[in-house]
Amino acid sequence: MCLDPLTIAGIAASLGSAVANNAAAGKVSRARDAALAAESERQARLDREAEAVNAQSRGRYKNFSGDQSGKARELSDYFSGQNKAVDKAGAAQEPALTPSTSSIVNAEEAKQKGKAAAYGTQQNASLGQLRSFGDLLGAISRAQGVDAQRVGTIAGFKRGSQAVLPLELEAANGKGRGLRTLGAILGAGGSVATAAGLGGGWDKLFSAAKPTVLTSNITGAGSAVGSVRPVAQFQPSSLGGLY
Repeated sequence: MCLDPLTIAGIAASLGSAVANNAAAGKVSRARDAALAAESERQARLDREAEAVNAQSRGRYKNFSGDQSGKARELSDYFSGQNKAVDKAGAAQEPALTPSTSSIVNAEEAKQKGKAAAYGTQQNASLGQLRSFGDLLGAISRAQGVDAQRVGTIAGFKRGSQAVLPLELEAANGKGRGLRTLGAILGAGGSVATAAGLGGGWDKLFSAAKPTVLTSNITGAGSAVGSVRPVAQFQPSSLGGLY
């Protein structure tokens, strides 16, 4: 049995509707996949940044004993410099003494000055060693506080990125809106055209109910015997026969 052109056009429109809807679904799927992939990459990048900060923070204790020794020398040199500055200022304020002509006195004076200098150096080194632990630990703690703030900032970025993802997915759902509209139009037109082709054409599909005049021999008071009165009767459209 050969199909009429109207039925063929309806089937073709229905197929076009299916193709358009499938293309629209593909665009939505690709857009959603892209949004999810971008979010995954953002989260991974932020995780790497946070891990790098944590690794740097843990590494601050890696060579603690060596760093403490270096800090002790640094503090010892600082204290020694301060003592030299004080000694120099004090010597400038004292009146100059006439050098002794006795070699024994001069030797003893030099000996005592050497002892005082050695004692001051030893005390500066001991003070530097004593204070090096607290000074180094305090510096590391301050640096780790900064690291903690950076990790907190990165965590805030992660939460913000997660909050944006639903909006990106909603925007992705809007992709292919034009194709979906085209698919809906083609689907509706294909259904109507197919129904019209199978039902015998547009005239039968959209024909309105037409009144049919019937005659009835009804007699009544004041009317002539055998008078004819038209009775209107509607016949249903052929569209109802298709369902």
